[in-house]
Amino acid sequence: MAGRPGRREQPLDPQAGPLERFALGLRALRDRAGLTYTAMADEAHFSPSTLSQAAAGQRLPTREVLRAYVRACGGDPHAWDERWEQVRRGLYGPEVQENAVHAVHAVPYDFGQVEATSFVGREPELAAGGALLEQCRLVTLVGTGGVGKTRLAKRIVREVADRFADGTYCAELADLGSDHAVAEAVASAVGVLAGSRQDPLSALAGALRGRSVLILLDNCEHVLDGCVRTVRDLLALLPDLRVLATSRQPLDIGAEHVLQVRPLGLPALVKGGPHETAAVDEGAVTSPAVTLFVDRAEAAVPGFRGSEANGHTVARVCQRLDGLPLALEIAARRLRTLTVDELLERLDHRFRLLGPGCGDRAAHPRHQALRALFDWSYELCTEAERTAWQQLSLCSGGVLLTDAEQLCGRVDDGGGPDDSAPDDAFDALAGLVDKSLLTSVETGGRTRLYMLETVRAYGQERLVESGRAQLALRRHRAWYLGLAAQAGAAYGSFEQAEWLRRLRPEHPNLRQIVTAPPPAGEPAEAVLRASLGFWLHCLTSANVGEGAHWMRKILERHPRPPSPEATATWCRAAWVAGFLLLLHGDHDSTHEVIRRSEQVLGDMPTASGPANSPAQRETRAELTAAFLQLRSLAALVTGDTETAARHADSSLAAGHWSAPLLTRQQCIAQLGFAAVLQGDRTRSTTLLEQALALSEAQGNAWHACYLLWALAVDHGEAGQPEIALQLLHRALQHTRKIDEHLGEATLSETLAWVLSSHGDARSAAVLLGAVDRVWHPSGTPRLFGFALLTAHRERGLENARRSLGEIEYTRAYQEGQSLGLRRALERTIRDNAYVLPGADPG
Repeated sequence: MAGRPGRREQPLDPQAGPLERFALGLRALRDRAGLTYTAMADEAHFSPSTLSQAAAGQRLPTREVLRAYVRACGGDPHAWDERWEQVRRGLYGPEVQENAVHAVHAVPYDFGQVEATSFVGREPELAAGGALLEQCRLVTLVGTGGVGKTRLAKRIVREVADRFADGTYCAELADLGSDHAVAEAVASAVGVLAGSRQDPLSALAGALRGRSVLILLDNCEHVLDGCVRTVRDLLALLPDLRVLATSRQPLDIGAEHVLQVRPLGLPALVKGGPHETAAVDEGAVTSPAVTLFVDRAEAAVPGFRGSEANGHTVARVCQRLDGLPLALEIAARRLRTLTVDELLERLDHRFRLLGPGCGDRAAHPRHQALRALFDWSYELCTEAERTAWQQLSLCSGGVLLTDAEQLCGRVDDGGGPDDSAPDDAFDALAGLVDKSLLTSVETGGRTRLYMLETVRAYGQERLVESGRAQLALRRHRAWYLGLAAQAGAAYGSFEQAEWLRRLRPEHPNLRQIVTAPPPAGEPAEAVLRASLGFWLHCLTSANVGEGAHWMRKILERHPRPPSPEATATWCRAAWVAGFLLLLHGDHDSTHEVIRRSEQVLGDMPTASGPANSPAQRETRAELTAAFLQLRSLAALVTGDTETAARHADSSLAAGHWSAPLLTRQQCIAQLGFAAVLQGDRTRSTTLLEQALALSEAQGNAWHACYLLWALAVDHGEAGQPEIALQLLHRALQHTRKIDEHLGEATLSETLAWVLSSHGDARSAAVLLGAVDRVWHPSGTPRLFGFALLTAHRERGLENARRSLGEIEYTRAYQEGQSLGLRRALERTIRDNAYVLPGADPG
């Protein structure tokens, strides 16, 4: 059934002239079709406002708009072409050619008109835009759809308008259907009429020559070639002209200066626990994204107010919507029906939730719904870019460019990379960056690509529609599980530090993979092998609790080896689980994993391969030693030094060690630390120095860090604080190499104890305050639950309190909390350089 014609149009007098009679004919055609302009827009691919203007009787529509209008109403375009030509000749004479431009704006565009809603934030962009227009002739605001380019551009023009004596003009290009229409649209915006033998560019150049003018070209991305030709020629002909453009993609003209428009600033977030989303830090409501959302919500929903009670939920909504102004404005209108908490809960289905029903009816159709915004971006992409968008939508936390090239490259029949065929992956990725769908960030000399969560969500929906979802998912999982496995294999080598840095930014991808059910057909051994890379990665990145959670899930899915051939791989994964659970403070689960693993090992001779083969005996010896070492460590944490020493000796006697698990020097170190607890300084120093020499020979920076720390504890216990401070400084240098967060925290706790006993109570109190913020989010007890070390901390704390007094101690402690651990450490090292030979004050 046809829709109603819509709101009443302004009446026209058929006796007024041919233009009015022509418009009345178009209205009659629409009335017979029973269509609204909105319904026609879906068919015609022009906006409702453009179609309504065609029948307004104020000016003759372009032939392209006329044909779209007539087709949408079921009429004959050819018959209307003849009527259009008659009217055109009657209005302008036969000498004016069909592509002539008719004057529509005799005065400059009014950028100073009152804005319907408040303008939020963007102070840096406003300043940068104004400065660039002072220096450059072409400035393009580039950003993803819905980021606020048009609003920002008009505000920039408004602020610089007094620099242009002959006016500022705006050419709206959103409704253009071809590149050839750009010059005509610009001329129309400026109010230029082309003569019979003039093209629009020549007419524009003639009209603007010698004039100081700024032209805004809005929404260039779909007619990019036409914009390039028009702008390039105008800049060549008009030395006083300035052009400000908005586009999802740069024009790439030599004179162009690009100003990236990012989403609005988001609330500061602090890390939550392993099962929590990130929490919102204090002061969240001051962010521009939150300000915009609250402003629009208060306008749309009577009685809504931003408050302390709903502030954190509002901040999470803003974060989930990436700070995109259009998404925030549409979401704010949903509060007429939903509470803020309900809105947040439904954002997993954001494209359905933020549909046309809550958009701004005065906005362009592409800005009335979130999906329409990205449908438009998707249509502008090549097929290779669409495929890359879909594949990278699975990546969480960004992706290295080199990884993205592998993930998006061509595949052979087996699903692996096809190196025999030329690959257009890089071009596709560069295209997505150019179209503002990926953001490129240089980190440590390498390029990392980021995709907004909303862009990812759209890509995932398109991936499901494509039928490639399972293939893309398998490819994503195989790649990142492979990286983790390689990182695990690098333990105990000079490549260890590089692999730890390599794996650190991939933590969100690993989290996504481990916590999701594996796809059908994925070998169980893939995730078991990858877990060898988890233990040290999770420890050094302060994600022990999350790592323990991952390993619980893996062992729940695979409570026993999935096949006889996978027994050794499963046992190594079980060791990783036991290690992380122990550091997480879950001793019961640690012992249960060890018990179950030793039972599997007991069945190993009959479960895999020929019994008592040399290879099998070697593997069994390696795993037996590993679980004995883990038993020793568990006893050491609780202070049971005799049991710890007994298991460590048995582990060393078992013989063979493999690099992916803690190596031989770890058992020597555990024997040395047991001797520290027992007060046997001669034995402890000898053993710890022996283990340190082995680690440094291997290039094992992580292990060397903790051995230097153990030696510092040893010398601190012996009343040698100067030596202890020097050892702690050396250990801190190792933590910087691998960015070891928990290592820094552990060293800082001991440094505070040594400083307090050395007479520097204030530095100790600052460090204790700084380190206090590290332990809880990591998911491990303070100082890994070591009873002796906890006692050291309490002694240092009491020494500092007693020396400073409660008021000064509290002040110093709070100062440390505000400084953060890294800055507090740097200051402590600088202030104590006199007792740290070779210390770098910076």
